[in-house]
Amino acid sequence: MNRIFWQSALAATFFLVSSPAWARVTISPYASIKSTKSVTPGKKDPSKENETIKQRQEYGIQASVSFWKIFKTQLSVGQSQLTTTSKVSEAVDEYGKIDFAKDLNMDTDQPDNEVKITETQRVGKFSLLLDPSFSIFILRFKIGVTAMQRIIDKEELGRDPTSITVGPTYNPHSGFGAGIRFSRNMYFMAEYNFFHYSYPTEIEPFERELAVSYNVSI
Repeated sequence: MNRIFWQSALAATFFLVSSPAWARVTISPYASIKSTKSVTPGKKDPSKENETIKQRQEYGIQASVSFWKIFKTQLSVGQSQLTTTSKVSEAVDEYGKIDFAKDLNMDTDQPDNEVKITETQRVGKFSLLLDPSFSIFILRFKIGVTAMQRIIDKEELGRDPTSITVGPTYNPHSGFGAGIRFSRNMYFMAEYNFFHYSYPTEIEPFERELAVSYNVSI
């Protein structure tokens, strides 16, 4: 297993074992849809921009510890995978961090060649949460840090397969959400989160995430 996941697993163990006896621990699986938007100049007319939106489905597990009535800390680990097929000339990293043509050894002399790129993201997050509740309803506000490792595999006709690993990188995230409580120990939560991958130079662009989870307290 990759080092980032071993580190996250050890941190999660310490996180739970070291929690005070009076603290409430909540464990939940989660699923999310993450989307990024990239804008590139048009090939024929650079004054016109092409907009590309990519979406990823991420799955994982998260654990949180409540220290007071509304304050929590949360640690989560998850993974997503996305495969895209495009022309060499159109293969662009939506995060703006990788030069696909150079780092993946693409044949730029054949810009119309078809290239298949499979990206696996392994993600660990640490968050501070505020969860005020009103009867059976819960609101959530969060800030934290995201560690992300990217494994990118490329397949292109006439070229050897190429794979690169980038990261882990560390960037802030923020978000808000709302939920409903079914009992003292169980509740459902929906969240809208932002991952600021260009911070601190820029607040935007950022990756958006819609996440849902079913939480059980122990």
